Amino acid sequence: MEIQKPVLTELVSFTLQSLDKKDHYNLDNGSPCPSTAALEAARIPMIVDPADTNAAMDWVQSDHPPAYLELFNEPDFSFGGFTPITLPEESANNLTKLIHSAPNTQLIAPVSAFPGGEWIKEFAGNCTGCMDKIPIISAHVYSLDPDGALAQITDLHNQWPDKRIWVTELSLATVPDGCNTNPYQESDWMKNVVGRIKDLGYVEKIFWNAGSQSVDLPCHRDLTDKSIPVGPNKSANLSRARNRVLEAAGRGASLIVLPECFNSPYGCQYFPKYAETLLPSPPSHEKSPSFHALSELAKETKTYLLGGSIPEYETSSKKYFNTSLMFNPKGELIATHRKVHLFDIDIPGKITFKESEILSAGNKVTLVDLPEYGRIALAICYDIRFPELATIAARKQSFLLLYPGAFNLTTGALHWSLQARARAMDNQVYVGLCSPARDMEASYNAWGHSMVVDPNAAVLCEAGEGEEIVYGDLDDDTIQQTRKGIPLQTQRRFDVYPDVSEGKVKYEE
Repeated sequence: MEIQKPVLTELVSFTLQSLDKKDHYNLDNGSPCPSTAALEAARIPMIVDPADTNAAMDWVQSDHPPAYLELFNEPDFSFGGFTPITLPEESANNLTKLIHSAPNTQLIAPVSAFPGGEWIKEFAGNCTGCMDKIPIISAHVYSLDPDGALAQITDLHNQWPDKRIWVTELSLATVPDGCNTNPYQESDWMKNVVGRIKDLGYVEKIFWNAGSQSVDLPCHRDLTDKSIPVGPNKSANLSRARNRVLEAAGRGASLIVLPECFNSPYGCQYFPKYAETLLPSPPSHEKSPSFHALSELAKETKTYLLGGSIPEYETSSKKYFNTSLMFNPKGELIATHRKVHLFDIDIPGKITFKESEILSAGNKVTLVDLPEYGRIALAICYDIRFPELATIAARKQSFLLLYPGAFNLTTGALHWSLQARARAMDNQVYVGLCSPARDMEASYNAWGHSMVVDPNAAVLCEAGEGEEIVYGDLDDDTIQQTRKGIPLQTQRRFDVYPDVSEGKVKYEE
């Protein structure tokens, strides 16, 4: 049965009550100003009355929670400017309960770019830990001057550098005669401002209105809740990864994995531009901002953090590598894995890709001991197709194989899930795959579908193609019961064939 939502409305904009009460909100045809058509189409609900959150809490805790929910207590609009709405203690307390009860809903905090419209600062000061659980700041921007609009957004980003930024209202400033601006003037203004906002690199979505037109314009493909969408701006990618790691850690994750090439687009044409120098270790902030971002984040969240992979440049050899970095809860680097098997394929009529045109291969099996949990193994994407790495790791007592990877739409459909389940089944261990979110506007389209597979080859959890976080609980009992029921470890015939784990295996570069 559908949960009733009496305090919610399917708008991201001013409250309907306010729109009804103030004549100067309305055009001659009775529609609100500015037009909210794009926001209505986005179907992003908001809380109209923060003092009554019971229905909202029922909804976010239901089997079908909203993907997004805007916390609406933005300053009310009044003729000639904004007047802050007070935030009663009861409302603040109720919002606090809601924020801490919405694990599967991304919360959005609206902030007016006008002076006096920053209620969120007061709210953040009164609501302990709340801002850590709000990943998105939605800006309402009004300015006759395009430079003024850009300045408002820049100031907002500077105030909240670790948050994702959406612009959910973008319009010319309201003029004394209400909303009767020249539609051609507004259209020209929009074309100018929207393009310049996209160039900033850190605004994720824009909802804008030009005359009678409204457009939901993503500046970057949504980076999923499940996987991470990766765009051309490295700082934005690092910020996005940070938000997702904080979210996962907030839900109790102790080991967090990011996708392959999480800080850059994937492609031979991008590797040199985005490459960072990691040696000698630790590198400087200038040489490797990604290294330090990961280190600081692992320490802040007190988690083990596998930074997917990043393009690496080694100055001594003048070679490029596809490299994973793993940090412990103290922020210390505990493992580095360079992709051993380079992705060189040619499927006629579908895809040709040759990493070896730019990248060099790594030369070792990477095993990592986590004192609290046990041993795990690291590899990257195409490495999963070579079962020897997994077999060696499992026979050396690894309980988990991790593969940040960016399979494409051809190989992903064929083999992504199959490979994960095969490595788990062969070795009776857990397997984790982490992909970038799919972006059909990018030059390389990742498959998505991050997943965790158990030792019985059952898929514990799987993301879709978009942005998403998936969670898996790993326990030793499942491994032992699987191996007890099908005792492969005691049935192997090393008198007939060799044990690859006892051969000449390299554990150092």
